[in-house]
Amino acid sequence: MDAMIELGGIFPKNDPLSSVKAADVGPEIATVLGLPDGWPEPEPLPDRLPDVAQFDLELMPESFRSLVRDVTERMQVPMDFPAVTAIAALAGVTNRRVLIQPKRQDDSWIVVPNLWGGIIGSPGLMKSPVMGCMTQPIRAMEREWITAHEIEKQDYLAAQELYEIELRAWKDGCTKSFKTGTARPEKPQPPASLQPLRRLIVNDATFESLHTRLAENPAGAFVLRDELTGWLSGLERQGHEQERAFYLECWSGDSSFTIDRVTRGSIYVPHACVSLFGGIQPARLRDYLGDALRDGPSNDGLMQRFQLMVWPDIPADWKYLDRKPDKEALNQVEGIYRQIAEMDAASPVKFRFDDTAQALFEEWLTELESRLRGEELHPAMQAHLAKYRSLMPSLALLFALADGCTDVVPAGNARQAAAWCEYLESHAHRIYSGNVRTDYQAAMALSRRLAKGWKRDEGTFTVREVYRNGWHLLESPEAARGALLVLAEYGWVRDTSATSERQAGRPAETYQRNPRIGGSHANQ
Repeated sequence: MDAMIELGGIFPKNDPLSSVKAADVGPEIATVLGLPDGWPEPEPLPDRLPDVAQFDLELMPESFRSLVRDVTERMQVPMDFPAVTAIAALAGVTNRRVLIQPKRQDDSWIVVPNLWGGIIGSPGLMKSPVMGCMTQPIRAMEREWITAHEIEKQDYLAAQELYEIELRAWKDGCTKSFKTGTARPEKPQPPASLQPLRRLIVNDATFESLHTRLAENPAGAFVLRDELTGWLSGLERQGHEQERAFYLECWSGDSSFTIDRVTRGSIYVPHACVSLFGGIQPARLRDYLGDALRDGPSNDGLMQRFQLMVWPDIPADWKYLDRKPDKEALNQVEGIYRQIAEMDAASPVKFRFDDTAQALFEEWLTELESRLRGEELHPAMQAHLAKYRSLMPSLALLFALADGCTDVVPAGNARQAAAWCEYLESHAHRIYSGNVRTDYQAAMALSRRLAKGWKRDEGTFTVREVYRNGWHLLESPEAARGALLVLAEYGWVRDTSATSERQAGRPAETYQRNPRIGGSHANQ
């Protein structure tokens, strides 16, 4: 973008010369225009995040709206936080219990509605309390399952103990009958096997233990993390390549995965299915995305799988509010979760679009595919939006379930899903924006150093002096050069390499610091 400086008073307001690019103002021209010292005023760098779509409560299934509104008001958080957590929880409960066939004839494409996502915000923005509140109904269900399983376990252990006594008596009877030539006693039957503990939420588990949980719970699992940073860092550690591969396979919800161990043997999961959700701080996310967008080892599509990721603006106003939670709204959502949780994952129900919804999906998918094949999208956004092929039908299916549909997705839910995709895309643009233009981020970092007085006395410096400091985002020669090019465009520095004194060897890359830079520019 062209940065402009206003020269009001020098030229008439509508004159073409009343504004010029800071990068184009040389010392001589600036002196003629009346700018002291031949320098323009340093212009603010564009650090503002791209705008995102405001969340509309109409995007939610009607049965979830009261709870989302209640949590938003009581915790005074962006409505996006409880809304996206509710949808992630709905996906986590559903997983492989229900499927959807997006196309009318092609039955080879089946979508599992498990989803990955997260909420982005600075520390202290109530991310964890919101997630705890919105997943409370699921935790209540799990507590009941755990209690019931403990009772079943005690009954099983008692039955097993009785069986062992009967088995010893049977063996003694068989020995006696062999000696006396009488008929052998009837062998006692062992008790029925103890059924695995039903689970929904998994917080902090090794991937081997999660794999075991999936073997015991064919519907899948909902991995919920307060901080996604720890989870992402764990996948980056050397020796954890198989764990990363495991999660990548779990995203589709329909891939098999086998773990072979000498001590435990082989555990086979025919359909490894995981929904994943958590919170993350903007700076941590930016650091992680930087490697992926520079085509580093993390560029394997992992982050593009986080389709339900939101980074909303934080409301400026706050007021003290103290009221009881809306129990009726909470119970309504819990009832929906319970109904879905009782569906049999061994025989999942297959949904289809109704005629109107099918036409809407075909139109939506055609537009998406056209955009993906164009040249307007950054490769990171292109890879992200490619995952929307399954996002839209997944959301439509989840909304239909929440509305009580049994095997058909109506047009209203398809429209809701398409609107969600548009809303989520605006957040994706914000998420990737800071990393797509890494030179601007580096320039912001260097501008803060300059504003605080770096090289104020010397007036000039070299590219080497910048990156040798090891400052964040400025650790390499390429990063330093990119930052200085941006700063030169906005009038903060001037390239003096061509006029500086040359020494033997490699020419120095020198820059002059704008003497107008002061402490007032530190917060620009």
